[in-house]
Amino acid sequence: MRLTTTIIPTLSQSPAILADMLHDIPDSLRKQHRRPGKWSIHEHACHLAQADLMILERFRTFAREEHPVFKLYLPGTTVEDNLMDLDLEEQMASFAVSRAAMVKLLNSYSSNVWERSAEHPEYTQYSPYILLRHTLMHDHFHMYRIEELWLTRQEMLTR
Repeated sequence: MRLTTTIIPTLSQSPAILADMLHDIPDSLRKQHRRPGKWSIHEHACHLAQADLMILERFRTFAREEHPVFKLYLPGTTVEDNLMDLDLEEQMASFAVSRAAMVKLLNSYSSNVWERSAEHPEYTQYSPYILLRHTLMHDHFHMYRIEELWLTRQEMLTR
């Protein structure tokens, strides 16, 4: 049994969950690189908004094409990584809009679209359902990292 009717409503809540968390985080902490070489809270949050645009386009591609072929999306490698330069409020507004569009699109999918497969250079299998699940885990992974960077004592981050 596919859990689309569980995952899609959960995805619709990610922008609000993220905004609520960011509301509690002091501005002074948002752009700090608390772990050398790793993203800040600001970068994680902006990445969620930027990646959501790419993910939405992939879902649109699945709706249009029988067996699409996708390219890698790797910030700093295959796409520019200018996350620190982005306006956080604008990115969060964009995230809410793109996610609402994604949820609307996903709710319109026929069973035919859900059964499609695709080629992806990183994965051995790829389908709308795998992307759906991946999007959920991607949201929660980055939100966990944001919370970790916000709340974890420095000595526990660097161990």
